[in-house]
Amino acid sequence: MSMVLIEKLLEPLSRHYADTDVVEVRSKAAKTLVIEAGVGADRIRQISEPDFTIHRMKTICRALANMRGLKFSETEKPQLSTTLPGGHRFECLIGNSVTTGLSLSIRCKHPKQIELTDMGLSDQMIAYIVEAVRTQRNIAISGSTNTGKTTLLNKLLTFLPDDRRVVSAEDTPELEVDRFFNGVSLLASRDASEGAGQRTWQQLYDHKMRISPDNILFGEISTMNAYAALNVLNTGARGWMCTVHAESPELVPNRFQENINAAGHILPDVAGFMSRLVDLVIHIKRDNYGNRFVSDIYEMKKQRYVLQDRLPVAERAA
Repeated sequence: MSMVLIEKLLEPLSRHYADTDVVEVRSKAAKTLVIEAGVGADRIRQISEPDFTIHRMKTICRALANMRGLKFSETEKPQLSTTLPGGHRFECLIGNSVTTGLSLSIRCKHPKQIELTDMGLSDQMIAYIVEAVRTQRNIAISGSTNTGKTTLLNKLLTFLPDDRRVVSAEDTPELEVDRFFNGVSLLASRDASEGAGQRTWQQLYDHKMRISPDNILFGEISTMNAYAALNVLNTGARGWMCTVHAESPELVPNRFQENINAAGHILPDVAGFMSRLVDLVIHIKRDNYGNRFVSDIYEMKKQRYVLQDRLPVAERAA
């Protein structure tokens, strides 16, 4: 199916997610969408969309799967995770695993840069982070869902020179690495049984370590890639960066441990392992009005906070 036809199919959704103020488009039923836009108490609203039908949603999933070389089947593989034209993250589950028959979320990606000052950081904290990136410290960005972890990671990449050998590995392409002419973006299959020509995370690990990376980036840490991400750290790599769901910086190793255990791998002391190899955790939160901010900066090797609850540790002590 041509891109023109796919864009035509997407119109009941794209007319909403094309708005640069829209953060996310969701649905749990035909002909109804939930739009999250901007910040404030009224940022979430429900709207009617008559052209959005279950039949159309299934057709969209089949078309996107075919275009990306993925698998989608209403009965055998009813979940699809991919990106839409424009880079918007697409996540859909159809069928009996959802009480309403449909669960859809489109996380929007709009071409606008954030500034670190927008995240509530002082000039001193910004200088600290920029220096950490430029000196290839190993950095994890943590937070709950939809806090802007990937957006922040993309911002940190702007502090690297264009000739840096940046190698990214993701299962959904979201990291902005095209400007690194000496770099490369790798895509892993979300499922070992799917993906036309796509490699598994372990196969990509073997490839990454043979192509002389200066910086190694991982997209969102999951059961699929947590073990591979820590394997990379154990090679002496520098400039390692990732995003991970976690309640606090100190719980980041626990999240890795849970993912590794769930995948059936064995690494008994993830916390001890990471405390020797990860330099920094930058933690993001979002308040009830949709505002995103860096709340904590934690030096994992030294087990100390530089920023805690939005205040420099020196100011908190005073």
